[in-house]
Amino acid sequence: MSVGSAVQKAITAVLVTVAIALVIGQILGQPVLIGYVETGSMVPTLEVGDGFVAIPTAVAGEIGEGDVVTFEAQSLAGGGLTTHRIVDETPEGYITQGDANAFTDQDNGEPPVKDAQVVAVVLQIGGEVVVLPSLGAIALGVQGAMRSVIGVLGVGSGGGIGMTTTVGGVVLIFGSLLYDMLQSDSRSTSRSTRRSGVWSGWVVLTAVIVVLSLPLLTIMMVPSETTTIKILSADNPDESVVGHVKVGGSKEVSYDVKNQQYLPKVVVIASESSGVEVTEPVIAISHGETKEASVTLHAPDETGSYSRARSEYHYLHVLPVPVIMLLHAIHPFVAQVILSVVAVSPAVGLYLAVIGLRPITVRSVHR
Repeated sequence: MSVGSAVQKAITAVLVTVAIALVIGQILGQPVLIGYVETGSMVPTLEVGDGFVAIPTAVAGEIGEGDVVTFEAQSLAGGGLTTHRIVDETPEGYITQGDANAFTDQDNGEPPVKDAQVVAVVLQIGGEVVVLPSLGAIALGVQGAMRSVIGVLGVGSGGGIGMTTTVGGVVLIFGSLLYDMLQSDSRSTSRSTRRSGVWSGWVVLTAVIVVLSLPLLTIMMVPSETTTIKILSADNPDESVVGHVKVGGSKEVSYDVKNQQYLPKVVVIASESSGVEVTEPVIAISHGETKEASVTLHAPDETGSYSRARSEYHYLHVLPVPVIMLLHAIHPFVAQVILSVVAVSPAVGLYLAVIGLRPITVRSVHR
């Protein structure tokens, strides 16, 4: 292999990795490996459109003051992902602030950030954020191109986020691989005993599983969320207000859990902070069904405003509940990936019965 060919393949590998990370990030609603900022709140550390390396919290280790994190904001800009720096720690959670902002997020009404809200930690080396210049512009361009392609295909309105990300993932990943194959063939100057244009049956099978699993993974990921509940501990609380609780007392709060998908689900509800007690942690819910869930909020012995957090994890009910709970105990993402693969296993079995694992040949057409 020539030096030029090796460099080209390395560049292609990087492009494919970035493409996959962007697609998966869109599916999960959080940065995976890479992320980018859309506002100037982190200037001069991160300019608008700059990218960063996102380390999952599961492997980032302990986080604290000085770390830049991406978290699920409850009220900032209407809620959603925000990338800001931790400037202080309190018993109620982290105090965060954009480097360009004069006030903390909590001064602007955002509750202290809980560990459960942090989805990624920004990579820093020697205390400096590793910046990927203008990556956001590229990502936004990719998203725009995806929307255009999907609009032409006519699946944008009815396909939903699952169809969008699936089509986008197929276009990006296989487009990059095809580019690599064509460029390698066009620049080859010597004959090779390796058959060109032949894809291993295992590679094709893996691609089929990924493409079929993405929409199912999406319908589990999208409704899974952590919710922060603000409570007011008071001597004479207003009982008509959900978050008002008597000092040292407790209050049960109910809400609806819905399944708007066509497959049955198991919903796992968990406490993510002190002062929250889950009444029924596991709820099985059929298609189109609505069930009532409830949590009990406990107020401290002091008056004041406090925040409580609970999480909701949605899983396809394709395995027995005890097995799902075992997978959930390992990690929610592990459970969702395995359940999506199990759900598509009949289609995979049909593929194997009809096509099998024989290599797939892609032939160029010459005119």
